[in-house]
Amino acid sequence: MKSRNCKRGRTRIKPPDRKERIIMSGALNILLIEDNPDDRALVIRELSREFPDRHFTQVSDANQLTPALQRGPWDLVVTDYELHWSDGISVLLAVKGRWPDCPVIMFTGSGNEEIAVQAMKAGLDDYVLKSSKHRARLSAAAVLALDRARQRRALREAETLYQHLFNRVPVGLFCVALDGRIIEANPAMIGMLGYPDRRTLLEVDANSLFASPTERRRWLAAVQRSGVVERFELRLRRCDGKPIWVEINARAVKDEQGRTRHREGSAEDITARKRAEEKLRDSREQLRALVAYQQSVREEERSRLARGVQHEVDQALTALKTDLSWVERRLTGGAGPSSLSSALERLEKLPEAVDSIMGTIRKIASELRPPVLDESGLEAAIEWQTREFEGRTGIKCQFDSKVRNARLEPERATAVFRLFQETLTNVVQQAKATQASIHLRVEGDKLVLEVEGNRRTDTGRKISRARSLDLLGMRERATLLDGEVNISSRHGKGTLVDVRIPLHSPGELKTN
Repeated sequence: MKSRNCKRGRTRIKPPDRKERIIMSGALNILLIEDNPDDRALVIRELSREFPDRHFTQVSDANQLTPALQRGPWDLVVTDYELHWSDGISVLLAVKGRWPDCPVIMFTGSGNEEIAVQAMKAGLDDYVLKSSKHRARLSAAAVLALDRARQRRALREAETLYQHLFNRVPVGLFCVALDGRIIEANPAMIGMLGYPDRRTLLEVDANSLFASPTERRRWLAAVQRSGVVERFELRLRRCDGKPIWVEINARAVKDEQGRTRHREGSAEDITARKRAEEKLRDSREQLRALVAYQQSVREEERSRLARGVQHEVDQALTALKTDLSWVERRLTGGAGPSSLSSALERLEKLPEAVDSIMGTIRKIASELRPPVLDESGLEAAIEWQTREFEGRTGIKCQFDSKVRNARLEPERATAVFRLFQETLTNVVQQAKATQASIHLRVEGDKLVLEVEGNRRTDTGRKISRARSLDLLGMRERATLLDGEVNISSRHGKGTLVDVRIPLHSPGELKTN
């Protein structure tokens, strides 16, 4: 507050602008408690000079005090100390009991320093004597009292707002002393750490909340090094012992000498995010491994086919060429009737050799893509593959189809057929099953293929890397078609592979 010199030679504190005054109903409501009418007139005259826009309520006896207090709130109370029916301390306590925030000034002709100290401890804002030397200070005391009351209200509102934010913000807030004592924590922090209430958490040493001593040292080193840490990730341990990942933003609060007093900041639970990141990393690793594995499988399949072509077809063609050369020599060498008869016998056997070569070629082609899939559809192809697998492995298979006029896009039919082949090889045969049942049906807008073997297979951590990639490849093949593959091993019932593929792609027009 700025001061100015008045004409009377006294120093008076300039009051705040009228807009800053706390007024009720457009006027400053002042309660004046005084049993001397002359002194009441003196107070009214002094305060009216400073506050033209004011309203006085006068109390001169005990019967008027209680109703007056109940009619509040009041912007200012001015009371005498020596009242014929009470004293200023009692009045002060009564006012503060009803209106704790109301400023009170004691304007008295008697009293001493002891009374003034007692009154100040009880909440009195100022103590002014009625003597001609001091009475002029009444207006300045009123201005100061009103300003302090306004500041107290503003501070209380700010504290209320801060407390509201502190309690409602969805991020954990904390304040920790250098010795590890938790000074303060908001409900979000308490809930994040799984403690039942604030008192229980404040009894915990903050150093024990770190998941490991290494992480605690790393955190302390970061704070001590720069005084501020942002987006610092570490693990804390909840009340139930479970670790959680948190992201911390904090700073060291220092005193005037630059010494750290305590540390305060925010903490956010990022456990779900860390799990998602770990899952993404694992998926990328699996994808890289799957790509490499599939490339290896393709190369191995090409090598197998090349060996098959070279071993079977090449040998058969070589034998056919040898026979043709032999026949040519017999027919062109001027041989006798016996040689001609032998050549004719050899020629009669050549169609059988050609049929054998054609059969070998058809077998190789069928392994690449069975013609029945294109000629007769998925249902017939699965039945053919079931019989071929049964004949090749000796595993007894039973096929049951309830598909009626279900039409799939060629690439979807091919994918389901490949999934069926992979299921027979990677699940049924690997589990060393002796029996297998295959069911094909339509449920809603999905084609369902179930293959169940009578032996259990590993689906957890015991599974080999190659088998894991085989199963991953099956799931990826289904995912590309918005489908799914679920594999479960049931005690006493073997292994069940459940394949579900939508009959139509998302953009395909469905027609009856």
